[in-house]
Amino acid sequence: GESLLVEEGRIAARLVEGGAGDREARGEARGEARGEARAEVRREPKGEARRESSDLEARVIDLTGRALAPGFIDLHFHGELIFASPPTLAQALDRTARSLVESGTTAFLATTVAWQEDRVREFVTQFAIEMTRVKSEGASILGIHLEGPWINPAAAGAQPPAGIRPYERSSDLDLLDLCGKWLKMVTLAPEIPGCDALLRDLDARNVVAAIGHSHADDAIIDASIENGLTHVTHLFNAMNPMHHRAPGVAGFALGDDRLSCDLICDGVHVHPAMVRAAARAKGEELILITDKIEIPPHGEAASFGSGVVVNDGNALRLAGGGLAGSTLDLDRAIRNAQEFGAMTRLEAIAASTLRPARLLGIESERGTLRVGARADFAILDDDDRVVETWIAGRRVHPKS
Repeated sequence: GESLLVEEGRIAARLVEGGAGDREARGEARGEARGEARAEVRREPKGEARRESSDLEARVIDLTGRALAPGFIDLHFHGELIFASPPTLAQALDRTARSLVESGTTAFLATTVAWQEDRVREFVTQFAIEMTRVKSEGASILGIHLEGPWINPAAAGAQPPAGIRPYERSSDLDLLDLCGKWLKMVTLAPEIPGCDALLRDLDARNVVAAIGHSHADDAIIDASIENGLTHVTHLFNAMNPMHHRAPGVAGFALGDDRLSCDLICDGVHVHPAMVRAAARAKGEELILITDKIEIPPHGEAASFGSGVVVNDGNALRLAGGGLAGSTLDLDRAIRNAQEFGAMTRLEAIAASTLRPARLLGIESERGTLRVGARADFAILDDDDRVVETWIAGRRVHPKS
């Protein structure tokens, strides 16, 4: 068997029974599930300075019959946050962080929609304030994913049409500055006016630039990659159709190793056969996301600017039937990827852990069981259902 030694919220060592030592000494960063494992959580004696290891107390967690995976990372999560006003954002963030751990998600990007300029600024300003106060024991909020407003209105999908606009550097650069260190990812359409400048501004800030809600052709996409485009948002959804003489965004992305992609693996947004095709084409560059929307707990009709959205039991839809978001959790996406024949268990877990961490440049901290990483874990049963979630070496789900 194998054990992980956890100290001060991090993986201190990987121990193989029989003295094989640290299996991660090679320095490989991996997202994986380990069966028949155990975790030894070592705590410092209360009120004392650090002492020799023989004086420390270790609590052994036996995971026989379970699998240990890194905590899941969701790059695209709206939840109830897109319905929150500044006075209610703190409560929405706290509820979100606490609820996500129930499905094994230990970190996420708070994802916006294409609001009008004053509303985007209002959200970003309040978000930055709340991030100085947040004390939740739930999932870590890694930052902001701006989905729009710099997208193609012809590929808006459920995005609020009133907020969609070109990138005006003279005013929008200030919005990027307002986001500051919290801006981690932007979904944009490279064919709209000003996006060459936007790509350069994002690259200068080390922000992930993702194509989405776009009708760009192959020439525009290729040029945009040279300017810093690296990723594709919700592959197949809200983009021009794929055709053998006009590949569109999806066709180009499937054949180009310079682009990673994420995908909503719920069987509603993308047919299982297309999930299989994407997994075969992109391999380790395919990431699972949820694009989840949650109706706020007050239970009233909810809108984020595109009309009332309704949960039909399988997805969130607008009044006309168009898809607005998913009801998916990442643990369900992992099971779906396997049931659809698209990924093995380890591949599906990596697509929800190591791969998103790598896109954000945090793979030494999250999404892996390597020594030195955060002790964020999802513990799974044989059916890949989450039975426990740990953050920084502490069990947060279920509560003791």
